Amino acid sequence: MPGEVTLAHQLGKDFMPVTGGSQIAYALLEARPTELVAQVRMPLNFALVIDHSGSMRGAKLRNVKEAVKRVIEHLEPSDYISVVIFDDTAQVIIPSMPANDPIGMTAAIDRIQDAGGTTMSLGMIQGLGELRRWNIPNAVNRMILLTDGVTYGDTDRCRQLARDAAASGISIYPLGIGADWDENLLDDVGQLSGGMPAEFIRSPENAMAIFQQQVQSAVAVAVRNATLTLRLPAGVSPRKAVKVLPIIRDIDQTALSDRQVTIHLGDLEKDTPQSVLVELMIDPRPAGLFRIAQAELTYDVPVVGLAGERLRDDIKVTFTQDANQAAQVNALVMNFAEKANANRLVTRVLDEYKRTGKATTKLAPNVTRVLDAETVAALEQINQGQQVSQDVVKSIGNKTRKLTQRLDDMLP
Repeated sequence: MPGEVTLAHQLGKDFMPVTGGSQIAYALLEARPTELVAQVRMPLNFALVIDHSGSMRGAKLRNVKEAVKRVIEHLEPSDYISVVIFDDTAQVIIPSMPANDPIGMTAAIDRIQDAGGTTMSLGMIQGLGELRRWNIPNAVNRMILLTDGVTYGDTDRCRQLARDAAASGISIYPLGIGADWDENLLDDVGQLSGGMPAEFIRSPENAMAIFQQQVQSAVAVAVRNATLTLRLPAGVSPRKAVKVLPIIRDIDQTALSDRQVTIHLGDLEKDTPQSVLVELMIDPRPAGLFRIAQAELTYDVPVVGLAGERLRDDIKVTFTQDANQAAQVNALVMNFAEKANANRLVTRVLDEYKRTGKATTKLAPNVTRVLDAETVAALEQINQGQQVSQDVVKSIGNKTRKLTQRLDDMLP
């Protein structure tokens, strides 16, 4: 039935000038669950896969253990939880079971000790096994994967396990604590599984808040398997697409064809929109109102037995010879475009720096003005050939992909 989700759009310009050349149009599309599904609470099927290698000794492991115990406290008896620890081996310390024995589970967490090296794939294998142990109807199946180091000799295996997880309907949400983990690998694991890029826990004291955010995110899931498709008429072609909420993430060019853009959104959470910014090239048009795209959202609400529901939204622009109309700009849409471009350029700088120890890409003032002071100072050091810490590099990457979150409250 209609009404579980809203699909809305805004254009960078509702009026475009009549010219003899092609023009770029920005379309911001937002999908958001409505109050009709606000009370939906799907059962959680969680696996916490935790690095307990020797480098986790001290404050890191101590704070992570407390965070895991807090996760257990906040689950309901209808939720399932498992905990796996790994170093260069892996051990299931809480097999998948209903979250109805917090005292016994807490005691098991307290017994975790640091030891050994790091072979992340072994922990992932055990975690996936626990998540697949039961057939829990309508469950949100998630692995929270935490490490503080670089896994040895099994990076390809980790990526394949992420693909296997996606095929099983399991999303992986990686967490990196400290400065020494492999962000490219963890980002890949998250995205290949249909989860999220790695979240950075800069200080052990932040572990509690990050773990709580992970639980809140899973509890908020109300709509599953959302896919956004843009169908384009002749004379309109896609240049690029980028997810801008909840974080900034460029859409792979393989999702763009001559007449269509297809973007998998996955889970939609209550009160948290998923927004996509699409850049379109439009051939010359005479004065008048034209449809430049039709957006279609497909989704499931399994708790109420809905599958393959569809919403459509026509995206139209008026071509005008009125210069005053053509000069009007939607500041919010263009702000999203500006921040997505800033993230793209900062990412390029960081990639250069990680590969070569220096960066040649220079950032213009219109990019640096949307960044915080710490980020600007670090990027200036990099451009001057100076070294910055891995902690700062990871912090910059984590912050710039969240630049648009401050714009969320401005959405209608």
